[in-house]
Amino acid sequence: MFNFFKKNDSNLDDKKFVFDPELIGCALAYEVAVSDGEIDDSELLKIKSEILKKSEQLSLNPDEVFKTIEHHNQESVSFNDFINQINHNFLHEQKIQMIEFLWQTAYADNVLNVDEERLIRRIAGMIRIKDMKVLKLKDQAKNI
Repeated sequence: MFNFFKKNDSNLDDKKFVFDPELIGCALAYEVAVSDGEIDDSELLKIKSEILKKSEQLSLNPDEVFKTIEHHNQESVSFNDFINQINHNFLHEQKIQMIEFLWQTAYADNVLNVDEERLIRRIAGMIRIKDMKVLKLKDQAKNI
């Protein structure tokens, strides 16, 4: 596999993979963007822009990163592994920045779908970001 998408060695029969922490936000943003049943070009552009930035920092091929994120989305039934990685590896400020990016992705097409909002709020709750902060970030993203 790619070096940013490693098989978890704790159980070889388990098909869990671990994204580089820098790319988890991109994978979750893709989950948010497709949660309403389709992905808008502006949402896709926002995600690909962030993938490009992160890929350059990690010396990875952005097209491979995007294809892997798409594949993971199609094959995965849960994003709890992401949540566990976030809670284990992210500082509070990194969690805030990621939620901010998720809101920006959801608003990239100027339409916030109820499924997108539900998913972002669910993710925020699972990574222990207070609801007041989540709503503040939502308002900031809406007004960009």
